[in-house]
Amino acid sequence: MIIRAGPDGLTLIRQTEHARICGDMARAWGSDDFAAPAPPPAVALAAAEHDNGWTEWEDTPLLNPRTHQPYHYGDIPIDEHLPIYRRGIARAIAMDPYAGLLVSLHGSRLYSDFRAGQPGADAMLAEQRDQQERLRAELKDDPDYAPYVGDRELGINSDLIFGWDILSLFLCHGSAWTDAIEFPAGRTGERQVVAVTGSDETWALAPFPFRETLDLRVSALEIAPAELPDPGALRQALDAGREVSLRFALEPG
Repeated sequence: MIIRAGPDGLTLIRQTEHARICGDMARAWGSDDFAAPAPPPAVALAAAEHDNGWTEWEDTPLLNPRTHQPYHYGDIPIDEHLPIYRRGIARAIAMDPYAGLLVSLHGSRLYSDFRAGQPGADAMLAEQRDQQERLRAELKDDPDYAPYVGDRELGINSDLIFGWDILSLFLCHGSAWTDAIEFPAGRTGERQVVAVTGSDETWALAPFPFRETLDLRVSALEIAPAELPDPGALRQALDAGREVSLRFALEPG
């Protein structure tokens, strides 16, 4: 759950909506300065499905007793987080094993970078390493995917998904916490820093990494009040919430 706080309440954006526009970015990626993803359908699927394990949790989100708001994606307890990511990785593998491999790598990065030292994180990382090695061994025998399972190709595609993830979070939050994102620029390891400026609806990127200007939209839920005393109040606020559509334009800087 991505949460925007306003004077009269909260705007809630599902992780699955945030991920869906990552898939839109993947399908539009490629310009004079940036190579298109390869293999295109599997990379776009991984980008769009990297948070699909959140579906059930966001149907019935838990209230954070510290903030009196639904748990934000960054502060959800690890015992809730682990089944979400295990479920999502398994779903992605079932859809497409190469996409699933990329989702597993993305989950490993999240646990290594942001959940290190938390109970169960090391076991999750070991489990995903075993799964990644199994998938790589299987995909080496698939002529469609064999060229893309080396360390360099997987690193490029994993870094693309991580970059799209960050950019989509900027849009959904309505603000950026850094003024640039580094992306892979080609298929041989070169990289390029993309300057990111803007807020709310309009964002400028330089150099521009997409084939054309992007018009992206996510569904969100507006609820009130901004602080909820107990889980029952959260359920009432969700049931009474108003569905809205948020628009984001990505333009050349």
